[in-house]
Amino acid sequence: MQNYLSVWYRSAGIATETIPLAKRSEAISAFDVDGAGVAALAQLFYELPPSDVSFAEKFRTPINQADPNFGMSGSDRELIVLAGATLVDAIERSERDLSDLATLCLVCGSTQNLRGTPAVREIPELAIERLSTRSAQRDEPEDSGVASKLSVALSEKGSPFDVLGREFEKLQLQFPIVTEEADMLWWVFGETSRDLDMRWDNMSLEEVCMISAKELADLTKIIPGPVAARAFLDRAIRSGRDSVRSSVSIADVVNKTPKDWRERNYGKPLPNELKGILPISEAVKYSIEAGNSDGWRSIFKSSTRIAATAKPEPSKLAYQIFLEHLAARSFAAVKQ
Repeated sequence: MQNYLSVWYRSAGIATETIPLAKRSEAISAFDVDGAGVAALAQLFYELPPSDVSFAEKFRTPINQADPNFGMSGSDRELIVLAGATLVDAIERSERDLSDLATLCLVCGSTQNLRGTPAVREIPELAIERLSTRSAQRDEPEDSGVASKLSVALSEKGSPFDVLGREFEKLQLQFPIVTEEADMLWWVFGETSRDLDMRWDNMSLEEVCMISAKELADLTKIIPGPVAARAFLDRAIRSGRDSVRSSVSIADVVNKTPKDWRERNYGKPLPNELKGILPISEAVKYSIEAGNSDGWRSIFKSSTRIAATAKPEPSKLAYQIFLEHLAARSFAAVKQ
């Protein structure tokens, strides 16, 4: 993070000649971030309505203490840059659960670039790269993980237990992934919705985008999911179809998904801290509250700053929905 701070300032159009970047970096590193803090930083970075109106002041305080010339008001664009930089710092230095949450909040917050270009476009791009890397390395041991602790305990007993410990650790980490991905492959080649017991080609494209994303998230046991997640969703979307439209609107995907399915799967309120960060999930919630009315669209736009008429590629929208499910789970796990 420290190596890129000056680049991010310039990307946001902020001159750095009079700004003590070393002090900014120290303040960021010293800022104590938890799950709610990660969500609040993502809202700040994407310029969303804050769930915690006092967070900006809390965030400004250590920066002001490190450099009194940084005021407790104003410098809003610089604060956006620092919010993004703090999220990157959390990705790089936090324990895995919090790092994954920061990554997912940044990636979900960009909504497949439907929000437009943020103040520092490189920061979501870095999160996307991190997501890809983590997906490919889900079986890597974590120092504080249960598998690693058992391996250390066995290693301390010496030969032959040290070798046994390392092999057992590999099995503990790899077996759940093998099981998960086998389940996903059966699901992909079955070409049938688990929730509705209906073939994908007997459903509308919009329904498949929403429901396949949720079902793949259900099958995902290890966050942040497999590298092939978007390919799996694309396969479901194309199942039994000679061709697929190049785009679908958010409004149609929400409205054409059966209301009873939406109520079963989105009936529980979203955490207030994630407001705006999981926009498609919010759209579904607003549609449930609105009943058969399209009045949810204006509420959705004011909350997320995305138009319900926006039309991404079907596989991109499905992948966004998939990641939102994982982000919500990740937030709940970090909050426990």
